[in-house]
Amino acid sequence: MSGHAALAAPGRSGIARRDDPARADRWTETLASLILALTLLWTVFGSLTDSVSDPTQTDHVNPFNSLVWLGLLAASVPILQRRWRETVALLAASWPLLLLFGYFALSVTWALDPPTSLRRLILTVLQFALMAIVVSGIRRAPALHVAIALACGAAGLADAAYGVIAPGAAMTDEGFAGLHSQKNQTGLTMMYGCLAAAPCLFLLRGRGRAALLALLAVMGGVLLISRSTTSQSVVIAAAVVMPLLLLIARLPRRVILAIAAVGVLVPAAALLAYLAWCGVSGSDPLLPMRDATFTARNGIWLFVLDEIAKRPWTGAGFNSFWAINPAVQPSLKTDQWFGVYAIISEGHDGYLDLLATGGVIGLAGGLFVLGRAVGQAGLAIARTQPAAQAWRDGRMARPTAAFHLAFLLGLLVHNFTESSLFCTNGLLAVGLLVAMLDLEKWRLAGMP
Repeated sequence: MSGHAALAAPGRSGIARRDDPARADRWTETLASLILALTLLWTVFGSLTDSVSDPTQTDHVNPFNSLVWLGLLAASVPILQRRWRETVALLAASWPLLLLFGYFALSVTWALDPPTSLRRLILTVLQFALMAIVVSGIRRAPALHVAIALACGAAGLADAAYGVIAPGAAMTDEGFAGLHSQKNQTGLTMMYGCLAAAPCLFLLRGRGRAALLALLAVMGGVLLISRSTTSQSVVIAAAVVMPLLLLIARLPRRVILAIAAVGVLVPAAALLAYLAWCGVSGSDPLLPMRDATFTARNGIWLFVLDEIAKRPWTGAGFNSFWAINPAVQPSLKTDQWFGVYAIISEGHDGYLDLLATGGVIGLAGGLFVLGRAVGQAGLAIARTQPAAQAWRDGRMARPTAAFHLAFLLGLLVHNFTESSLFCTNGLLAVGLLVAMLDLEKWRLAGMP
């Protein structure tokens, strides 16, 4: 037996030696998975630590929140010690996102509230570094799914328990909010958990699959009673669209390109035909949507568009539009309902918020980063290995590629009525970092 094999071989007791690389890898992956789960739980429940006396104070600038993130980063140091080369390579491969963050850093200099914008930028960069370390530490595909499912499932169980204990407080007029102040936060948490758990059923066996099914049932039930229509629509669409995409991915390249072209050209042709008909008949093309309020969002959108017109190219600065210093926050200077009767922290449209804070340059950069990630996820579905090999060699499995694509597409849809693109401290913002970094890691590994 060679010296290397002797070091790797277990002793007579069947327990691996301390210097066993495989054992160290398992320990590193376990720690990375635990930190990922704790991170997601904090993004879900961390806002509950905020002071309710000041409605403009948010978790983005809460000092205790910053300490928690620093603690999570400190806990990841052992992972960095073993995976520092992989982490550095992963950060370098994520150059489009680094360039976007560089522009966001530049925008702090002209932000409406520079101190708050700077603190939020620092926190965003910290989260990016933490997720790069965590993703580098997770080698096997199921571990990533399990960490996300456990975090979101635990949140769902906590919300359900609160609903049993205090049903009057947990159920609002709009829907079930659980421990949160409104239903949408509950809905998007369950949406993310369902998107992660469903593909993982193909990666687990036996008791692991049974436990995951139980968590999936809990998350699906909480999502249903939350009445968060956007999150529900994303999950339903994923259940229909993803199997079709997996089937298409097995077709020849020319057929895939033809299907993609048809998918783009048919809706475009239908829209042009509708506009032409409106022009000939003299009908208003926006008539079908004139009476739609999108749950009072249209008033917010019109306000944001007016503010965008004041700073079209560079915007108001990174995360320097909502929940900032009341003396300069634009929405608090209006006499509309969201400036007088309620304090909101987003424009309920991620693209408008990105345009309002980053201008045309920030929006273009953000869309490029998102489009690149979607393209990588689509390529991964066609090239990744079957689920049966997921536990053996650490490469990305096809169910994980499907999860990333479903999440990214769902995020794009979700941001038409909610705002979670490149924000700070949000569940979906962290999820976006995880998806992009894991896809970059797959690309660096050679894209089998």
